[in-house]
Amino acid sequence: MIKKRRVKRYIVFAFIIFGFTAECQTSNQNSKWQIKAKYYESCSCNAPCPCPFGLPMVNSYCKLNGLLEIYSGKYGKTKLDGINVIISGSVGQWGEYYFSEKVTDDQKEAIEHILTNVNAGGFDTILISKKDKIKIVKNNEDIAFSTPHIDVKMKMVKGENEQPVIIKNLKGKLFENYTPYFSIISSRSLLDSTNNFLFKEKAGFTSIWNLTNKDFKIN
Repeated sequence: MIKKRRVKRYIVFAFIIFGFTAECQTSNQNSKWQIKAKYYESCSCNAPCPCPFGLPMVNSYCKLNGLLEIYSGKYGKTKLDGINVIISGSVGQWGEYYFSEKVTDDQKEAIEHILTNVNAGGFDTILISKKDKIKIVKNNEDIAFSTPHIDVKMKMVKGENEQPVIIKNLKGKLFENYTPYFSIISSRSLLDSTNNFLFKEKAGFTSIWNLTNKDFKIN
């Protein structure tokens, strides 16, 4: 009798743990989220980058460094205001996320889910996702952002009356108010040289992200 009772207790306990884990996973996957942000990107394509226009990549690849400045946001109950993330990688292949040092683990995990949900970069694998030192310098025309191993400098392309050129009605939610930039330099220089790159005088752009989970399928 004692052994049977113990077995029953273990089974009940196992079901409780399994149910709790499944509930947490479901809740996490179905969390409501929203962000308002500005995205800056420099890539290996000649200007303008054909990817946002739905055209083939130059040389069959597009290696990028991007900066996501989140002005306000929420993932479930986790606030995402004021977080910066640098995204590096090769479109459709590998990707990396570098978060500002002040980010909490909950915030980091939430943004990872959002970036996966919106398919930023179309990455099939994430090699690195960590906190790092992020430096940002910008004015009305120029933007520079970096980590100890990533460096980007871009300059806005001016239109009539020295005003920014703004392209609207591009497909997808990630290219709202697409504004072309001229990328002066974009580099990745980690100790492992396999995925390092250096590009000068290439394509760049900025766009507005005003997104919610309703805009995308849940992954």
